[in-house]
Amino acid sequence: MVLLHLLRWLNSSQPQITCDVLTLNGGAIESEFKELSCDFYNYKEITKQKKLKLWQRFFLKIGWFKRTNHEVNLVSELSNNNYQIVYANTILSVQLAHELVSKNKNIRFIAHVHELNTVIKINMPNFDNYTSLIDQFIVPSQLVKKNLIKNRAIQEDKIDVVYECALTDIDNKKQVVLKEEKVFTIGASGTVDWRKGHDVFIQLARYLDSNYDISNFKFIWVGHIKLQDQIILEEDIEKLGLKEKVIFVGEQENPSNYFKDFDVFVMTSREDPFPLVCIEVGMLGKPIISFDKAVGTNEVLKNGGGFIVPYLNIEAMVEKIMEYYTNSVLLEAHGEINKTVFSQFTPELICPQLFSILQKHIK
Repeated sequence: MVLLHLLRWLNSSQPQITCDVLTLNGGAIESEFKELSCDFYNYKEITKQKKLKLWQRFFLKIGWFKRTNHEVNLVSELSNNNYQIVYANTILSVQLAHELVSKNKNIRFIAHVHELNTVIKINMPNFDNYTSLIDQFIVPSQLVKKNLIKNRAIQEDKIDVVYECALTDIDNKKQVVLKEEKVFTIGASGTVDWRKGHDVFIQLARYLDSNYDISNFKFIWVGHIKLQDQIILEEDIEKLGLKEKVIFVGEQENPSNYFKDFDVFVMTSREDPFPLVCIEVGMLGKPIISFDKAVGTNEVLKNGGGFIVPYLNIEAMVEKIMEYYTNSVLLEAHGEINKTVFSQFTPELICPQLFSILQKHIK
């Protein structure tokens, strides 16, 4: 999302800057990228191989016919566009950006790395092969910066930290959730996968239910969930006797309508560079509890506004949930701190910081 915010800001504030956009796989916001870019390229669509006709397959087999290498053609075309900067917005686009920069040494290569060590190992184990041509790294937290220095041997002076930005979108006309009176709601959000810790979220509910004599609580998770994962989770929740206490509501068009009814937000992630959802719930005045060494947002929470507990320590996280449950004054105070602190992470304030880095590489 940061790239989309940056393009919007550039269009309104720096109209002399023109940008082409190359997406790896399109997506839900492709139309917005098309609208904001000068030229738009969808890598998957351009490079997909068309099914060969019978005669083509025959001549291909005997060596009289060659497939068109759409990827090579695309890179060659783009390398002739005299770009001043190639900006890779994720590690997944670094390899393609590297190919483009390799063909034109005058291009400055900026990589915006949003990933931490485990995700890099899983999704791009050969990442180190492409870092030598990168002129500047932008990262969303000190946590990501330290990872690049320690595990990827990147020079510290080549890394700039710029926190993420987000907007809240509350639909006051359409009430999606009717919050039950006197129900204390513990919220979380994100795509259901190992990194976001949905399994930890369920264990929090289990531990709280088993060890504290309270019944007026609910755990609500907002975010995309695959059908198979949903079936498995429903079975787990049923067997734990928490069917009325733990709810995965799936992906929502306006998640803020759920966020505003949370009493406290728990970041159960095992690895999260600087989750946008923390900005969103922070702006709404929700206290945040997260795991140490796992989340870039901890750098903000150290100013107040929440608790940081030992990594994957479910007991410690539940203890902090109960502190908020029993102390409404503390809950409100931490929420007000977050309202103030996270109000600094808007596109209007963050995009100029990103542009100042780009300017250093514009001739």
